[in-house]
Amino acid sequence: MPQDRGPPADGCVRTETPRDDGEHAMAGDLQGRTALSRIVPERVRRQPIQIALGALAVFGLGWFALGMVSVPPWPVVPWIPVVGSSALATLACADVSRSAELSRAARSFWRHLSLAVGLLTAGLASNAHDMLALTGGTAPYIGPLALALYLVALLITIWALLRLPIGRRSRQALLTLGLDAGIVMLAAVLFAWYLMLRTAPHLLDVAHSSWSAPLLAALGFVEVLAAVKVALAGAGPLPRNVLVALGMSFVVAALSGGLSPLIKDETHLTTTHFSLPLIAFCIGLAVERQKHATSRSAAAPRRRSFSLLPYGAIAAVDVLLLVSAQRPEPEIRVIAAATIALTTLVVIRQIVAFRDNASLQRQLSHQATHDTLTQLANRALFAERTAEALADTGLRGSALALIDLDDFKAVNDRLGHAVGDALLVAVAHRLRACVRWYDTVARLGGDEFAVLLIDVTPAEAGQITERIIRTLRTPVGVDGHELLVQASVGLVDSARDAGASELLRCADVAMYTAKERGKSRYVRYTPDLDVRALEHARLEAEMRRALDGGELFLLYQPVVTLPGGELSGVEALVRWRHPERGLVSPAEFIPVVERTGMIVELGAWVLREACRQMADWKHRYGPAAPVKMSVNVSARQLREQSFAETVAEVLAETGLSPADLVVEITETSVFDGGLAVETVHAVQELGVAIALDDFGTGHSSLGLLRTCPVDVLKVDKLFIDGVTGNTEQAAIATSLLHIARALRLSAVAEGVETAAQAERLHELGYRLAQGFHFAPPLSPGNIEQILEGRRENLGAASWEPPALAG
Repeated sequence: MPQDRGPPADGCVRTETPRDDGEHAMAGDLQGRTALSRIVPERVRRQPIQIALGALAVFGLGWFALGMVSVPPWPVVPWIPVVGSSALATLACADVSRSAELSRAARSFWRHLSLAVGLLTAGLASNAHDMLALTGGTAPYIGPLALALYLVALLITIWALLRLPIGRRSRQALLTLGLDAGIVMLAAVLFAWYLMLRTAPHLLDVAHSSWSAPLLAALGFVEVLAAVKVALAGAGPLPRNVLVALGMSFVVAALSGGLSPLIKDETHLTTTHFSLPLIAFCIGLAVERQKHATSRSAAAPRRRSFSLLPYGAIAAVDVLLLVSAQRPEPEIRVIAAATIALTTLVVIRQIVAFRDNASLQRQLSHQATHDTLTQLANRALFAERTAEALADTGLRGSALALIDLDDFKAVNDRLGHAVGDALLVAVAHRLRACVRWYDTVARLGGDEFAVLLIDVTPAEAGQITERIIRTLRTPVGVDGHELLVQASVGLVDSARDAGASELLRCADVAMYTAKERGKSRYVRYTPDLDVRALEHARLEAEMRRALDGGELFLLYQPVVTLPGGELSGVEALVRWRHPERGLVSPAEFIPVVERTGMIVELGAWVLREACRQMADWKHRYGPAAPVKMSVNVSARQLREQSFAETVAEVLAETGLSPADLVVEITETSVFDGGLAVETVHAVQELGVAIALDDFGTGHSSLGLLRTCPVDVLKVDKLFIDGVTGNTEQAAIATSLLHIARALRLSAVAEGVETAAQAERLHELGYRLAQGFHFAPPLSPGNIEQILEGRRENLGAASWEPPALAG
C-alpha cells in the first residue's frame, strides 16, 4: 500500500546528484506512469477485470440488439465476448480463492466456482465451434461435449452452494426456513410447468435429445433449491452483498431461459450472446465485493429478521395468474385481478408488521447480547459464538484471548469512573481495529475483555495477540489525560473436546500466569498451567487459614553500620510455617496473595505485628533498641486510599512513634505516579520515613527521586556484587551514593555477602549495609540477644548508633 515517505530517517536533507542516461530514462518512465495515473482513475487501475467484464457485457447487449433488427455479418463476433467474459470471470474467482484473509469455507466456495466457470468457458468454446462449423452460426446447436461440460459445471456450482455452512438454528427457525423454501419452490415448479407447456417442443429441438430436457429440468430444480437455501439461510462466510451479486447472475440465467421462446424464429440469435457476459459481470462484481469485505475491519452486515424472497414468489405467481387469465372471460380476469390486489395488500401489511417487529426485536436482542457501555458483545453472546465456532468443522481452527487491563482500578480511584468508562470505550475501539471483521470482541465485565479468533492457525492467533498488546501499549488520550494502558492476555487454542466455558477457564489460567510473569504480555495455555493454578488455589485457601490460624510469623534482618557492623535497624520479613509442608518460601505465597488481593490484609498484619514488636523493644531496651523498623509495602497496598489511615491507626494502637518506622516501597509501585505517589506523600506527612527498595532494578529514573518523597535509598545487590572488582564495576555503586548525598538521602547497601565487599563499601563512603555477611533474617529472640549485649555496653559507656534519615 503506498505510503507518504516523509523526511529521511536520519533527519538530514538529501541533495540531488547528477544522473546518467539510464537514470534519466527511468525517471522519464516514472513520470509517464505518474501522468497515466492522473488520466486513469484509481478505481479503474484497481479493478481491470471488472471494467473489462462491464465492457464485454455492454458489447454483448449491443450486438444482440443489432441482431434483433437485422442479420449482422461475422457470426463469430458475438461469441468473442461470451467466451472472453467467462474466461475473465474464471480468473477473478481463482484470484479471490487464494486470499489468505478469507475463511476456509469461503476459499473452498470460490475454488469450486472458479472450476465451474472454467468448465463453462470450455463448454462455451465447444458450443461456439459446433454452431459455427456445423450450421454456420445460423441455427442453434449444442454438441455432446458442450452439453457434458455444461452439466458438470452446473453440478459443481450446485455442490459449492449446498456446501456453504448456514450455522446452527433452532427448531422454530428451521420450520420457518422450510415454509419459505416450500413457497419459493412451489412457485418455481409452477413457472417451470407453465414454460414447459409453452416451450417444450422448442427446448427438445435445441437439446436434440429426448432425455436432456427432463435432466436439465431436474438439475435446474436442484440449482433453484440451492439458490433458495443460500438466499433464505445465508451463506455464512460470504457477505450479503456478495450473495446479492451472485443472485443477480441466477436471475439473468433464468430470464435468459424465459426469453428463448421469443426469439425461436431468429435462428441466428441465442440468448447466450447477451446473458453470459452479464452473468460473468455479476460474478466479477461478487468477487470485487468479497475482496472489499476482506480488506476492511468492519462488522458483518446485519441481516433482516425475515426474507423477502417468499413474498417475491407470491408476487411472481400473481403475475403468472394475470397473464394466464388473459384468454378466459372478463369475469375470470376480474376475479384474478381482485385476488392479486387482495394478496398484495396482505403482503404489504405483513411486511409492515414484520418491519415494526423486527426493529423492536433488534433493539431488544442488541440490549440482551451487547455491553451497554462499549457496544461490544457481552458474555452470553460471546459464549454462543464460541460454541458455534467450536462446532464448525470447516474451520482451520479458532482461538480465544482473554484480556485483563493491568492496574485499571488505579484509574478509577485516581481520576474517577467517568474517565475509567471513557478508557474502556477507547480500549474497545482499539481491540476492534486489531482483529478481522468476522472475529468477535466482547466485554465480559469490569476491565476484562475477550476476543474470539475464527479460522486461524496457532501462529496467526499469536501474531494477532501480539498486535493487540502493542496497540494497547500506546498511550490513550481521555478527557485531557494521557493514560498508559497495559494488558495481560491469556491465549488458548480451540480443542474439539472443549466447550466454550472450558476455553474461557483455560484462557483465565493463562492470563493470570501472564500477570505473574510481569504483566503486559501474553501466555498461551498449556496443560501444565492447570497444575500451577490448582497449586495456587490450594495456597490461597491455606493462606486464608494461615492468616486466621497464627501460622505466619516475622523475622528481622539487621541493618548495620560500617565498618563495625553494629545494629542500627531491622527489616521485617514475613514467613509461613505450614503445618504439613514446613516453611513455605515467600516466592511461592507472595504472588498468590498479590493476585487475589489478600496482600492488603497480609500487609496490614505485617505492619501491625512489626510495629507492636518495635514498640515492645523500645519499651524494654530503651536506647539499646533498634533505631528504625522497616516494613515492606506492595504496590497494591499503595493503591488503597485508606492505607495512610491504616498506618496512623497502627501507630496509635501500638504506641510507636512515626519517627521509628520506615516504609519500604519499590520503584515499580510508584513509577506511574497517581494514587500510589499521593499515598506515599500522605504516609510521609505522618512523620514516617520512606525507603526506595531495590533501587536500580525497576523503572529507575532520577525524576522519580524528585517527584516521589524518599528518605532512604537502598542500593540493590546487583550493583553491590561488583564493588570488589575494577573501578568500572564499582562506578554505579559510587554514583548512586553521590546522588543520595546530593539529595540528602541515606544510602543502604543491600545484599552484602563478603567481608571484602563490606570493606570496599566503607572505602567508597557507605555507612549503612545489610546482608548475609552480617546476619540472615533473625527471630525476635535472636534479635533480643543482640539487644541485651547492646544494653550492657550502653550501661558501661554512653553510646548511640547512627540513625537512618527521617
